[in-house]
Amino acid sequence: MTANCHRRRSRLHTYAVALCLAAMLPLVGCTSTPTDPSTSASAMETSSPATTTATSTSTAEQQTPPPTSAAVYKPATADGPAQNVPIPVLPETAKEFSKEGLLAFAEHWYSTLGYAFETGDSGPMMQISEPSCKTCLFIKEPVENWYKEGGWAVGGQMNILQTTSPFSETTDGAYQAMLLVRQTKVSYYSADGKLTKDHPQAIARTNLVEAVYTNGGWIAMTAEILKKS
Repeated sequence: MTANCHRRRSRLHTYAVALCLAAMLPLVGCTSTPTDPSTSASAMETSSPATTTATSTSTAEQQTPPPTSAAVYKPATADGPAQNVPIPVLPETAKEFSKEGLLAFAEHWYSTLGYAFETGDSGPMMQISEPSCKTCLFIKEPVENWYKEGGWAVGGQMNILQTTSPFSETTDGAYQAMLLVRQTKVSYYSADGKLTKDHPQAIARTNLVEAVYTNGGWIAMTAEILKKS
């Protein structure tokens, strides 16, 4: 599989750190809300209306559980990194060996890329990528190091505008998906809170994801920007 990945390097351009890293080197580039529990107080018969109200209120207070605090997603700002970022969940469709499954997987891969930029955690991305994939490692190391040093990124989300695939096996035994991807404006802050780099929204670019289906799931071999010759 590693040899296959190297052969593809000769015909594919380097991914330039997946849309964002090229602009920022040597840097890196389902909200849930608490709900009030609903309870109903038991009506208690009594000869006095005032007593009934007081008793019902007391019963309701005993039956109502204390409110729980849910972790709410907060996007990154100039004041600090994002908080409680939801980990991307692989859709069931993305587990299928089909054209739809491949496209769903490719979109999910970019979700894990966005998660890495937003949190500094490339674990979800590497779990669905070939370990020796140079493109993936080129993303992983700068992103993780930037966050380890206390920096963070604001913006930079990956928007998938279009997907397509011939769903035909290549000579390397892989399948290709093409995605039109546009990244939002991204700003990079260092540990001391200073704005280090600020880049406007990128133009939409066609990206190629090559993946193999093995052990009941897809694994990304590479993800690269397709450049005009």
